[in-house]
Amino acid sequence: MQAEARAFPPQLYLIGAQKAGTTSLAYLLNQHPEIAVSDPKEPGFFSVNFERGWDWYRQCFPDHLPSVLLDASTGYTMASRASDLPPDSVALRIKKHAPEARFIYVLRDPVERTISAYWHDKRAGRPVGSLREAVSSVAFYTDVSRYHWQIAAYLSHFRQDQFLFVDFRALTQDPVGIARQCLRFAGLRDDVPLDLGRPRNSAFEFNSIGKMLIDLFPDERTAGRFIGAIKAATPGFVHQAAKAAMTKDPDQIGAEDRDWLASLFSLDNKRMEALVGFRFYQ
Repeated sequence: MQAEARAFPPQLYLIGAQKAGTTSLAYLLNQHPEIAVSDPKEPGFFSVNFERGWDWYRQCFPDHLPSVLLDASTGYTMASRASDLPPDSVALRIKKHAPEARFIYVLRDPVERTISAYWHDKRAGRPVGSLREAVSSVAFYTDVSRYHWQIAAYLSHFRQDQFLFVDFRALTQDPVGIARQCLRFAGLRDDVPLDLGRPRNSAFEFNSIGKMLIDLFPDERTAGRFIGAIKAATPGFVHQAAKAAMTKDPDQIGAEDRDWLASLFSLDNKRMEALVGFRFYQ
């Protein structure tokens, strides 16, 4: 019971950014024998599910707890903007129950992150229009990429040495190496075998066949559950063949649109650099 009290609630959080390789990073970290990632990976307890209570949150982790629990809810940095809560609401809740918590934040070029989120919605069949139409009409696209205000809300309650900022480019180039860095940050040994396997959440768009099949489901979550069940029951080569038949590579975004996005994030990027010393567009 005493060991469980030390492990729960979690002391390690992967809080962002969305569309920045966090699924792959959580997958790698979950291979460590002393880490358990929540199930679901993003329980959102301290944001949208806080009223479900601590018993519900505890059930998101194994019966027998290892020394470190990881809550990989990337939405924790966006919950206040999405629900009109104070900007530091989630940080305050975590501070109350885990004052010495540690946070991993993967920082992806905001232009690339926004484009990735746009293609995610296109893939899901949402009527988002062109990139500029989508970004201009839905603030969430740019809000998620404005890291300065997200991190500032946390740094008003936690020390900066409780944060590990990871460059998305480094994560894509050496995912296992970055995972080992995260293990050391969590106070764990980093000499365990880790294997990324196939890429996770790689960019693609459904072709006409894929769209026709996805349209058979009432929503994206139901479709995702069905696909997950099929993947669990069939070998890997079947998954790859099905994906090849149902998808295509996304169209390229032109230089003018990229420059337009970069202008939207210029000031926020400078503020982020001043806050934690992290620079984009090097």
